[in-house]
Amino acid sequence: MSTLKVLQKLQPRNNLAEDVRILIDDNVSLHWVKAHIGKVGNESADKAAKEATTKPTIDLHLDLPERSLKTNLKQKILEHWQKSWEDRENTKGRFTFASFPKVSISRCIDNRYITQATTNHGLFPSYFRRFNIKACTCRCGEDTTDDILHYAHHCPTVSHLRNKISSSHSLLHIISNRETSKELTSILQFIHEHEEDIIQLED
Repeated sequence: MSTLKVLQKLQPRNNLAEDVRILIDDNVSLHWVKAHIGKVGNESADKAAKEATTKPTIDLHLDLPERSLKTNLKQKILEHWQKSWEDRENTKGRFTFASFPKVSISRCIDNRYITQATTNHGLFPSYFRRFNIKACTCRCGEDTTDDILHYAHHCPTVSHLRNKISSSHSLLHIISNRETSKELTSILQFIHEHEEDIIQLED
């Protein structure tokens, strides 16, 4: 019954079903019979099917349906990506890994400030020093790390913008919550607009 329903579809998703439809012409009709008993052809088919289960090898190898092939290929790519992302010898993106240990093709961050936060690549003294862009520190002088977490949790120069964010909040919690994410965006915008007042060049 299920086979007949598949063949009745206008666009079968199974390659084999589509091939069967092409082979069927006006002189061939398929019908569902409730039981094999009493039907010579059906009893023969049933016997052949049972005999086939005892064979050590398969007589006919069917091509993998296109849909299954795409699904399997997608899964293999994700597995390879995940393995590469978890590789301990991989030194890139480790800050981001702390928030997103699992890869995903559905995750999309379209806010440039939140992207800077999740990568720790922005107008932060730690970023400038790491890539030898310029030697600088935060003018507050309270934290030598001077990274995104410094501004999100501690820096007094942006404390007037920090109302919802708590020092106990992880970065993932901050960017996942609508209110704290909006607040973090405001903090980073402020840093961009007042860079010279916040970041101090070293002699």
